[in-house]
Amino acid sequence: MTSLGYDDCARICLTHSFNEMKIEGYVGNFDTTEEETNLIKTKLKEVECDDYDKLIQLCDAISGAEGVMDIIDRMSDVKARYGDYEQSKWDTNLALKDYYEKKMGKNLYETVEKDTFRPSR
Repeated sequence: MTSLGYDDCARICLTHSFNEMKIEGYVGNFDTTEEETNLIKTKLKEVECDDYDKLIQLCDAISGAEGVMDIIDRMSDVKARYGDYEQSKWDTNLALKDYYEKKMGKNLYETVEKDTFRPSR
């Protein structure tokens, strides 16, 4: 994305999966070369997350194929599929939910219409 001039998009492509800004917290299968992995590590050290990065991380933590999910259910699903989900990453996601609920002054699930929103097909 950076090579195409989409620096903000490239940033979010990186930060959305790393809410603790460390590669060790990645949940999934590593399919990168050693060079790519080193680039990810380097870029993670350079980035200072802002509220936009954190918002995208929260959205990722509540997004399922069928729509908005309860954050615990979403993390449990990921853990079941990949066999692990670091407790610190889990706790960071819950802290993000709390952070945005305080900023909004309302429940996250009401804001994102959890019980009624379904993605278009």
